Amino acid sequence: MPPSRLQSAILDPRPLILEFISTANLAVFDDTIFNDLAVRLFRYQFRHNAVYRRFCLQASPAVTEPQTWREIPAVTTSAFKYVPLACFPPEHAVAEFHTSGTTMQHSGKHYFQDLMFYRSALLRSFRAYCLPDREKMRMLFLGPTAGHFPHSSLGYMFSAVRDEFGAEGSAAFFTSEKLMLLDFFGALDSAMQKQEPVFILGTAFNLLQCVDELQAHGQRMTLPAGSRILDTGGYKGRTREAPRAEFQKLLCENFGITKEFLLNEYGMTELSSQFYESQLPGLPLQDERDNIKFMPPWVRVLAVNPENLQPLPAGKIGMLRIFDLANIDSVLAIQTEDLGRAWQDRIELLGRASGAELRGCSLLTESIV
Repeated sequence: MPPSRLQSAILDPRPLILEFISTANLAVFDDTIFNDLAVRLFRYQFRHNAVYRRFCLQASPAVTEPQTWREIPAVTTSAFKYVPLACFPPEHAVAEFHTSGTTMQHSGKHYFQDLMFYRSALLRSFRAYCLPDREKMRMLFLGPTAGHFPHSSLGYMFSAVRDEFGAEGSAAFFTSEKLMLLDFFGALDSAMQKQEPVFILGTAFNLLQCVDELQAHGQRMTLPAGSRILDTGGYKGRTREAPRAEFQKLLCENFGITKEFLLNEYGMTELSSQFYESQLPGLPLQDERDNIKFMPPWVRVLAVNPENLQPLPAGKIGMLRIFDLANIDSVLAIQTEDLGRAWQDRIELLGRASGAELRGCSLLTESIV
């Protein structure tokens, strides 16, 4: 191999990371492999992401050559609001996802040079934790899709899984103008008459709107066997909220499914990978505890002390710091304001840190409905 090509292969870890995301055993968390790829990716991002490089030199000058993934400097999610964290000119982005918070004029922006890594990570995890027992399902969406919300990462996710796993009759019932509940209930009636299982995917806020509508008319549904519901976006809004246990109870009672078929996705605009709470049979990982969310092997999480941001032992409560190899052209280490516990292959999400700004996909929904 000519020296220039050899140097390129050493400096650019993207092919190795894409192969890892595409082929890794989702039940195996090899820290040696992850560590090697994470350190390679840090060096690549330090070299090509000028904003991140300045941050590292100012905030962590002693850690410009980390030996382990745990030492890689993390940027806060709020940083995406103020500076372009990209390894390429942002004007060349093929996609630009915006955060949804209460201060929309300061929305964070995540730029993507391509979506190969995002899509590969998304589809592998979704298949494993949401559809381990089926190739395709009729999907009914109560959340953003790419056509109506081009800058929503959740909109991209919903459109991608619909294209890949959606059976005939899959449809979206949420636009930038309204939530189309009558059409949604009509689709459910059709599926129930045919005894065709459905997969409902939506934000927590929109699902609560459905429950409210059913209760207002004194109605309950019994979805066909194998049906399931995935919620995302959190449980708090400024005008409507429900604790997790109550929310799950409402879904089970009003849609006639068992808790086993209630799924939850945790993700954020600043990441390219997702976490799933699922108790379906045949998963790569198993855990019967509530609020446990599984991660893919190209992700690691540390809980850190909220006061000094120092890492805590596994299982201790702290603010979650996420290391995502699929964040290939931005920053792989992200410091969130979410509280939780972290282990090697899963997390327990406990809520937002005190005083953290409320934001999330459910607030995007609420601002429209």
